[in-house]
Amino acid sequence: MQILALIAHPSRGSFNHAILDRCLVSLGDHQVVVHDLYAENFDPVVPEPDMRRRFSFDPTIQQHVRDLTSSQGLIIIHPDWWSQPPAILKGWLDRVLTPGVAYEYQGPEFGTKHAVPLLSHVRAAVFVTSDAIASQAAPHFDMMWRDRVFSFCGINSEQVELLDRMREKNRRQRERYLRRVDEAMKALVGASEEADETYSGRPAREK
Repeated sequence: MQILALIAHPSRGSFNHAILDRCLVSLGDHQVVVHDLYAENFDPVVPEPDMRRRFSFDPTIQQHVRDLTSSQGLIIIHPDWWSQPPAILKGWLDRVLTPGVAYEYQGPEFGTKHAVPLLSHVRAAVFVTSDAIASQAAPHFDMMWRDRVFSFCGINSEQVELLDRMREKNRRQRERYLRRVDEAMKALVGASEEADETYSGRPAREK
């Protein structure tokens, strides 16, 4: 299966990059397309013409769209900055998860329209590093990714992992976190293979 991996951390020596490296090892022979948003200097700002026409002619955005829509798996790795992902990742959501790519509205021309998800073939795993306590930060990111982004686009989420109290963790404790990454990758690949090309149509939180 093809998997798109997004990482949003400016430091190559960060634990976020250690997570990415572990994902790549765990996924073995699976085809993984990696986009390091900081290394690629991804532009998170939506130009006014793109917003007006709901489409971007930017070749970078078009490539990200192709990589997303042709993948069956999605991995997102980012730190907790002010209870949000870094702005560069938020900009990726704004520029890539657009109408016609992630969802579309259907209904009568002058009547009420409803959103139809377009990414029901994709399963996702998210890893968030945070200095906060998991019980405080995890519900926020779970709601953001599962209930807001993924459910609207039809993406099934296998894992939203909040790796907490990072500043306090020693090497042994961080290795335990990386073993959680291994387990998440097994779940992601296994669920995608079992699902084949089916989707339950239920919100991502429901299992």
